[in-house]
Amino acid sequence: MSYNLIVTTVAEQQTDDACNYYEEQQAGLAERFLSELYDTYLKIANHPEYYGFISPNDQLRDIKLHSFPYVVIYEIQSNDVIVIAVFNTYRKPLR
Repeated sequence: MSYNLIVTTVAEQQTDDACNYYEEQQAGLAERFLSELYDTYLKIANHPEYYGFISPNDQLRDIKLHSFPYVVIYEIQSNDVIVIAVFNTYRKPLR
């Protein structure tokens, strides 16, 4: 069963920021980042329950990208997978 994938505006902005940064570093790197991110989105849309919980209430989950220092943080609500953040693991989380 495939779930509906919903990407929040925060996650979209974080993706845009990452793409801008990577494209400044090397031409074509943003495209590689997006390709890996979309592959990750497909994984969680098809099997969101495969990945571990990161919150004490067992609501939020995450999956790491392989080639980039990012994790996708998401939650499952009925038939929806909601992407909360595309988080750069080199940055400190906001408290």
